[in-house]
Parts: sequence; structure tokens; C-alpha cells
Amino acid sequence: MMRIRRDLTMGLIGLFLIGGLVSPVAAEVGPKGLDGGFTVQISAWAEADAVHDLLRATLTVERSGPDSARLVETVAWIMQRAVSEAERYPEVQVKITAYSTQPVFLWRDGKNEQIGWRVRQSLSVESTVMAEVTELVGRLQDLDLQLTTKGFTVSSARREALQASLTAAAIDAWRIRAEAAVKRLDGQVWRPHELQIQDEQFHPIKSIPGADAARITMPISPVIEAGTSRVRVTVSGTVWGR
Repeated sequence: MMRIRRDLTMGLIGLFLIGGLVSPVAAEVGPKGLDGGFTVQISAWAEADAVHDLLRATLTVERSGPDSARLVETVAWIMQRAVSEAERYPEVQVKITAYSTQPVFLWRDGKNEQIGWRVRQSLSVESTVMAEVTELVGRLQDLDLQLTTKGFTVSSARREALQASLTAAAIDAWRIRAEAAVKRLDGQVWRPHELQIQDEQFHPIKSIPGADAARITMPISPVIEAGTSRVRVTVSGTVWGR
């Protein structure tokens, strides 16, 4: 396995790992217009770590009581205040994600008896601007929303940029291995026959550690806290040689 180092933009870790596999030779008809010769199955990959740059959190408001209409009104009012507060943070994406109304039962005198209702609604926030999203999460908790989940992942823009770089590196590695394999088998010419490109991401979300879903009140360093995800692009296919 070879290692090469390249400079990447947007804070990507610039260590590429290049690898590959060569499968047994088979005698086949080659690509269109190229008869005879032989084919070899070859795989090559490139992988690198991407620093998590997106913080995503879910906050929930829940109310219980005997009057379902009043509960719905209260939850809607709290959520409206939350959305209005979020509008003050233009770099944060906000989305209402879930709503439920459920009956509450109590076992009494040998049977389940409905004693009220539970209304619940959730809101998700995410951003690559850590100062804004952490401040907003704190403000939403002041408005009676409870922080239920939080974690880091790789933003779409960063992942796509890294995948493009890795794809180019994996294709280059595949070409080098294809040419070397054909020459080793005494071939004089070679052509790509069929290729497939597949990308993978490992450990996509890192939860922020803590004893419970406590308040986020201070900006979180993406370098110290966020962690990384390993992204790999694999190129596999057949090379024809003669």
C-alpha cells in the first residue's frame, strides 16, 4: 500500500491512503472492436479523514394534562416562539421534525383508565457555524425546549469535495495497477473495459459526550470535540490487455 499526501481545502485532512487488489486473469473477448487478449479484475481505493464540521441537535417540547386542546395550543405557542428565535440566526437551518398527540393511561381497579393526553413536538437545528448553533440551542432551552439529541457529522459540501478528490486519486491508482498488471502478463496494450465507482463513509456521526442531555452554552471546538469520519472511494473493474 502506498501513501501520498495532498493539500485539501475546507479543513479536510490531507492524508490519502491508496490501495488495490488484482484478481486472476481470464481469456475473454475484449472491448468492442478489440478481440482476443485477456482481462484482469482490478480494484483500487483511496481514503482520507474528514473533520466533522456540522453540528446537529434536536430539541423537544412536551406537555401533559387532561385538556388536549389546551395542550396543543401551549405546545404550538412554545414552538412558534422557538421558530421566531431561530430566525435571528441566518446561518442555522431549522426544521420542525415531529409532532404527536397520545392518550395517557393509568392502571386502576384492574383496568387501564385514560387520565389525560401527552402532546410532543420536535425541532432540529444544524449549522457549520458553531458559535451560532450553540448559542441558538441555549436560547431554545430558555424557551422551555429540552435538548434530546446532539452530534457532529460531515457537511454535504465538505463530503462532496473530499469524494471528488478521492475519486480522482482512486482512478489514478486503478490506472497504475491496470497498466502494471497487463505489462507483467506480457501484454503490450491495454484498455479499461468496465468500471464501477463506489464511495463509503465510516462513523458518520459523533455524539457530544456528557452524562445527560445537558445545556450547550459555550461554542464547541470542531477540532477538539467533533472528531472525524473516514471516507473511502473504491474503483473496481476489468482491464483488457493483449
